[in-house]
Amino acid sequence: MLKAAILFASTSYFAWYLERHETAMVYPFDATYTTPAEAGETRLRETRVETGDGESLILWRVKARENRPTILYFPGNAGGLRDRSPRFSALIDQGYGIVAMGYRGSSGSSGAPDEQTLTEDARAVAALETARPLVLYGESLGTALALRVAAEGIGDAVVLEAPFTSFIDIVAAQYPRDDLGELLTQQWKSLMSARDVRQPLLVIHGDIDKVVPIALGREIFEAVGSTDKHFLEITGKGHRTLWTDEMKTELFAFLNAR
Repeated sequence: MLKAAILFASTSYFAWYLERHETAMVYPFDATYTTPAEAGETRLRETRVETGDGESLILWRVKARENRPTILYFPGNAGGLRDRSPRFSALIDQGYGIVAMGYRGSSGSSGAPDEQTLTEDARAVAALETARPLVLYGESLGTALALRVAAEGIGDAVVLEAPFTSFIDIVAAQYPRDDLGELLTQQWKSLMSARDVRQPLLVIHGDIDKVVPIALGREIFEAVGSTDKHFLEITGKGHRTLWTDEMKTELFAFLNAR
């Protein structure tokens, strides 16, 4: 009886808290406007794309060298584009093109984020991109967007860094005896999209990821219908520490094969 009362109280509080703070919890974006040069990468240039509902999204981009793919980059939900500047520099050093998306409410882009509008924005940006080969790169939250775009047949290959099956499953991994995840309105279910992906795939996941358990990444990997897919497990690394020499070696080899 006491346990049931405590569970009811905790669930009720979680529901109350979510109603008021879910957007901030799910999308802890850094809204600060920063130019690529201010972030330390002068080879990138800023462009903007207007959305159908009147918002202005910032993109950071650079052209690929000859015979190198262009990466359409969907970031994770923490921070902003400037926090990814070092990895963008490493990719540019290899000759890859980049189109990095500043989400609504992030990195100087206007608007407020939610699952539907972010998905629509990702599809619109992907549809406008003409560079080929085009690799869809999703990081954490961005893996859901990469999968949704790839499931529509866009892109020549897909890279997923710490992918998840749904936000419901992420919450369930933290609170396995509760159904708190079901209270989320931003659920980000990715399995259905994964089943429709046929492009070559590289999944990268750390074996001690405490945010998105590696089991969720493996479930996405198994669901993808591609016959050309690879799973890279980074030993001793977590959610935000995957950008290692081992990862870069495997990533660059995968990209160079496109």
